[in-house]
Amino acid sequence: MAQLAARRPSPIYFAAIFCWTMTAVTAAMVAIVRWPMGSPHWFVFVKAALLPCAVVACATLFTVRHVERGGAYSALLISTVAVIFLPCLAWLNGLLADVVTYPLLVGLLAAGIVQTASAARAAPASRWVFAIACGCLAGFGYFLVINSRAFGSVLTPELAQTGIHQLDTIFHASIANMLVKYGVLSTGLDGLVPTKYHVLSHIWLGCVSLWLGVSTLEGYYIGGQVIAIPMLLFSLSLAIHLFRRSEEGPANGALITLGSLLLLFVADLWGWTSYLVSESYFLAMILFLLTLPLLAEIADTERRHRLSLQFAALGVAGLLILLSKISVGAVLAGGTGFLLWRRMGMTPLGLIKLAAPLLLLVILAIAIITPGARMLLEALEPLGFIREHPRGALPNIAANLALLYVAFQVWRGGTPRDQRCAEAVAMMAIASVVPVLLINVPGGSDYYFVNVGTWTAIVFVCAYGGTHFEKLFPNPGMPGFVVGALLLVALATQEKRQSAYRLGALFAEVQARARVVSGESAGAETTTRQRLIELLTPGHPARYALASDMNRTPGGQARETLLAMGITQSHRTAVFVPPDNVPFWTIAVECRQDPLFVPAILGAPMLKGLNPPALKCPKEPYYGFTDYKDAHSEPLSDQQLCARAAPWKLDTVLILTTLTTGRKIRCG
Repeated sequence: MAQLAARRPSPIYFAAIFCWTMTAVTAAMVAIVRWPMGSPHWFVFVKAALLPCAVVACATLFTVRHVERGGAYSALLISTVAVIFLPCLAWLNGLLADVVTYPLLVGLLAAGIVQTASAARAAPASRWVFAIACGCLAGFGYFLVINSRAFGSVLTPELAQTGIHQLDTIFHASIANMLVKYGVLSTGLDGLVPTKYHVLSHIWLGCVSLWLGVSTLEGYYIGGQVIAIPMLLFSLSLAIHLFRRSEEGPANGALITLGSLLLLFVADLWGWTSYLVSESYFLAMILFLLTLPLLAEIADTERRHRLSLQFAALGVAGLLILLSKISVGAVLAGGTGFLLWRRMGMTPLGLIKLAAPLLLLVILAIAIITPGARMLLEALEPLGFIREHPRGALPNIAANLALLYVAFQVWRGGTPRDQRCAEAVAMMAIASVVPVLLINVPGGSDYYFVNVGTWTAIVFVCAYGGTHFEKLFPNPGMPGFVVGALLLVALATQEKRQSAYRLGALFAEVQARARVVSGESAGAETTTRQRLIELLTPGHPARYALASDMNRTPGGQARETLLAMGITQSHRTAVFVPPDNVPFWTIAVECRQDPLFVPAILGAPMLKGLNPPALKCPKEPYYGFTDYKDAHSEPLSDQQLCARAAPWKLDTVLILTTLTTGRKIRCG
């Protein structure tokens, strides 16, 4: 077994242990909170943790057994991406997915642990204990930060059912449900009217939910914090380690992992952390970071790998990134196009050959995904994003400028390979910043351009500056100082410093809301310490009480009524809520959430599912409402409902007359 380990342990082992531990801690924390709430079952979290752990193991095995020994990186990229998307087999057949995934995931994890344990024998035990300790700290810290926001929170089912959830998560859950259950990109507010939006993250999280056997709304918070965020941080360390040749890059795995995390924390100090909650963005960034070493390998003309395989792997990864988040794909296309043009000799003909297909692909993606050319023209507002969202823009612009400076220094004194890499990341920095200077997409979406450059900067600066840092500070205790710096920066960041308080406040808000809408008093005021004890103590009675209160809320009553009517037993079922069922149409504090209640929570489309006109609920164009014409709830006969369901081949309509009563229509 000792022969499996390299003479000098690979730096990637620290990142693997760190992320395995982080995943386990996060899964345990979420399971502890959810246990008294009734769902999901504890085994769901074990199964969820298995996926990122197997992805980490797969990448680690390919790194130490193949890439570090001179093998092509494309094999690692394709294999790792394939493991990430293994749960999509559940879309075809749930039993088949389990038969295939369990042996593969368990086998990969076992092999990765054996490989890492073998390498651990050649290093002091304190190094691996330190990695475990850091992983525990990261798991607990990120649990607080992510769940302190009402986006994909551990309290998401209760927040949605009581009507105080952020609109984004239930909007995305609705799309995911319509995709995996009906094969249509739609929000399901009046049949299955198609919409335009990023598709891959919805398919992936929808399939993860099917694979785990939970609702899509539950799958969103599990897939985000238990699966995706550990993979994101590992991909960052992997990209840094493999961006340069193994003998040239930084060798201290603790400094690679913790140093990159420190730079990320510094960017978070003044900026946004949307990468923690945007499912389309964190999936795209995982794929983007996994692709960066492939670009560096293509830039290396001295090592002869099959260019056709590299291009094939690059094409697959690029297409997946575009389908997940077009902004990330556009930035990658800028760096990739210039790098390939550089390799082709920078001739005008070569530029045309490269630019034409890349532009065609990006334009096609824009046409398929974006709502329309008119909205793009309306977004044309030079410096508008910077003026409106300085915290989202300025820290990321500064990071991109730093990337350009470091890339220039590397280009001046580096090898031809280094120069090509510097040119590629410089083009990515430019592609990240230019949209921010020219357009202002509603909702601050320019962030998803400019922040790509920040992650690229962290990879490039750590890959090229890490070796110099190790020479300047050879002290073995330096990773400990980095952890100290991480804690100081975290305490200086308002979002991280107040995360425990905000999580406690969110839990208290759910408790009070559940009581109030059930006709009871809000209850006595509690301190942050009491709230966290109630939320995080295993089996605490307060969470059992909240689960009981949820059954008496209007949302809970509507959900139970539709479940009793068999909404989950038929694949072609739609729901109609008459306009006089006012308690349903006032479940949410934000009235725009009410139409998405059934598609997001129960996974069935509505008929005439927009709020009744009498409620005067505003509908702006950014959540798909404008896709629907004449879709406001109004009195309809059974024949009219069946006629409305017919174009989508929906053969059953459930009419929710009141929160506790309803009837079923058979149309087919």
